[in-house]
Amino acid sequence: MFNKILLLLLLGGSLFAQNIYTLERSLEIALSESYDIKNAKYSLINSQKRLEALKLGLNSSVNMEFDLPNYYRQLSSQFNTTTGSEEFYQVGATRLEGRLFITQPIIYTNSTFSLVGSLFGRDQFSDVTGTSRDYFSNLSIRLNQPIFTFNSQMANLERAEINLAQTERNYSKAELDIIYKVTSAFYNLFQAKRNVEITREKVKQTEISFETASNKYKAGLIAEVEKLQLEVDLAVSKNQLLDAERSYEEQLRNFKLTIGLPMEEEVDIEANLDYSIVNIDEELAINSALENRSELLNAKEDIYLQELTIDETDSRSELKAELNANYGINKNDELFENIFGEFQDNRSVVLTVSVPILDWGKNAREVEAAKAEYNRTELNYNNRKESITIEVKSAIGRVKASLARVQVLSKSVEVAEKSYNISTQRFDAGKITSFDLTQVQLRLTDAKLNSLNAIVDYKIALADLERKTYLKFQ
Repeated sequence: MFNKILLLLLLGGSLFAQNIYTLERSLEIALSESYDIKNAKYSLINSQKRLEALKLGLNSSVNMEFDLPNYYRQLSSQFNTTTGSEEFYQVGATRLEGRLFITQPIIYTNSTFSLVGSLFGRDQFSDVTGTSRDYFSNLSIRLNQPIFTFNSQMANLERAEINLAQTERNYSKAELDIIYKVTSAFYNLFQAKRNVEITREKVKQTEISFETASNKYKAGLIAEVEKLQLEVDLAVSKNQLLDAERSYEEQLRNFKLTIGLPMEEEVDIEANLDYSIVNIDEELAINSALENRSELLNAKEDIYLQELTIDETDSRSELKAELNANYGINKNDELFENIFGEFQDNRSVVLTVSVPILDWGKNAREVEAAKAEYNRTELNYNNRKESITIEVKSAIGRVKASLARVQVLSKSVEVAEKSYNISTQRFDAGKITSFDLTQVQLRLTDAKLNSLNAIVDYKIALADLERKTYLKFQ
């Protein structure tokens, strides 16, 4: 008696430890813990941080460099005025230097403005002059301004902004895909669970029928072949139950993986199979899909990105110029305190003009390749547009077909149950054979499974239509 009580307590504890999952709870967990959502989230963070880094790069940057020390010692050939010939002398220097760079990109003009400062002190030595020490300070303002060229800074910012917008759309699409994937996995698992229950019920019904047939055979009321037929049916139904249980365990593992649950967690599900008839406006559904589908919006922006690539490639063969201007003040002296006053100035302006003459058509071919890619991107956009329209129409057709099946098959279960109850009574009364009872039982099982499959197909079809149209129907 004690062992039975202990067993019941253990079983009760095991059942109590199970976590019951509804579709809503499963979706909530999947949208925070599943592999797919985490992967999409990391991609989104990657694009966000890249854009933030690019924008921060448009601010002033400050860098410092130090040579601690810069030392060299070598033989140097110098002209000796006394002997009238080149001779080698040992020369060298030890220099301590610091450099400061403040750089400011100017995105609107694609230029760079810099403030550069340097300060060093050095000891020089040679076999000719001996050892000497001096100091040097320098501060200069520099401008680098490309002219007649493609604005690469602006283009890089636009690309990063578009990349982030595309990633955000992909994240939203990933959420919708996860909702559909979890919904499908949830109802497939519930379908497998109900299949086990229906098959188990069939086994019980067959056991009762076999027990009745065995008693009738012992009483000489039926032939042995009828009892044997029900014995075979019982073995077949038990085998079907084993297959159903195996399928359920497999679906359960897939479900845990899909929503991000540990494999060792005890899980059970509860589903609401009530359904409502939804009215679908095909034109509204198609227009919503064309306005919101991330694949189509991203493909449209890919066309613009390819236009940028064509302009950038074509600009390489055009006349371009680069202006480099510099103004600075500096001072050199043997005393350190003297290098901070009475500066001398230096200035320079260089305008470099580049004129492409001959590249054997290399750039022209690169432009043609970029235009071909543009045409492919445009073709891809138009093809996606047509594909999405067809997808939505197919999804609507699937919803309507599955709804029609639900309405027909839900009534067949009630009819099959009544037929089975009547047939069981007739078999007990000896008015029908075991074969007749088996056929009625098969029809009942098939009716239950077909009705279940139809409702599950309808709910999954609605979930599929919702993710493809960005509309809520349920």
